[in-house]
Amino acid sequence: MASRLCLADGREVFLKGMEGDHPFSRHYADEVAVTSVLPRGTGPDVLWWSAPREGMEWWLLCMESVDGGEPCFGPGGDVEAAVAAVEAAGKMLTPCPVEDAVPVEDVLGQWFTGWADLLGEHAEGLDPWAERHLEDLVGIEQQWKAAARGDTLVHWDIRPDNMIRRPDDSVILIDWSYRFRGADWIDPVLLVPALVVGGHAPTEAEAAVAHLPQPSPDVLTAFAAGLAGYWIWCSRHLDPPGAPFLRQNRADYGAAALSWLKHRTGWK
Repeated sequence: MASRLCLADGREVFLKGMEGDHPFSRHYADEVAVTSVLPRGTGPDVLWWSAPREGMEWWLLCMESVDGGEPCFGPGGDVEAAVAAVEAAGKMLTPCPVEDAVPVEDVLGQWFTGWADLLGEHAEGLDPWAERHLEDLVGIEQQWKAAARGDTLVHWDIRPDNMIRRPDDSVILIDWSYRFRGADWIDPVLLVPALVVGGHAPTEAEAAVAHLPQPSPDVLTAFAAGLAGYWIWCSRHLDPPGAPFLRQNRADYGAAALSWLKHRTGWK
């Protein structure tokens, strides 16, 4: 459920909810914990929330209603404003305001095994470039973990539909669904595949975020490898109930990350 409500006193609020047994309901607990401590301007203000309980087996989260729509990540769109939003959030969320946030490298380290998993499966129909370099990709997909440690609250799910472009053309981040703590370069780097999905070449996408925190070139390539492998593996296997859109989303982002990875490695 996602609804704008007009209250009796004329105020508008945004109410979202999910059944407690939904596969992604755990993210609501994280979103409540994170959004409720965000500095003003980095996310919508939380008005109230409710956890599943007897007679009401739903997570509910009520927030301020933010006017606007999804920013355009295409050439000539809202890229500058979106990049500025990620930059501002990174500065305001260091140190991490969520005390029990999980080190991002611990979680992503378990997720970024896509190339190794595909190698073990002898995957058919894999991109020919990826198939040629599969063992090399397995060798680098975890070589970013040490550099990912940090004390910034990481959004992780950086993409246009998790942002709102307000009437003044500024952008705000929404759907803070992960309690992740990590390096300040992670969210800026995640903008790159999102910009490629939007229609930018990898060189253009990298240039758009070059002024934001960045890891070393080798770490950046390894992180791109981890992302691409994770998304491609998910697009071939992930089909969770209640989220029919997710598999195609992972396929789109996997293809974008693979394009970026080819650019970064220069491998033929």
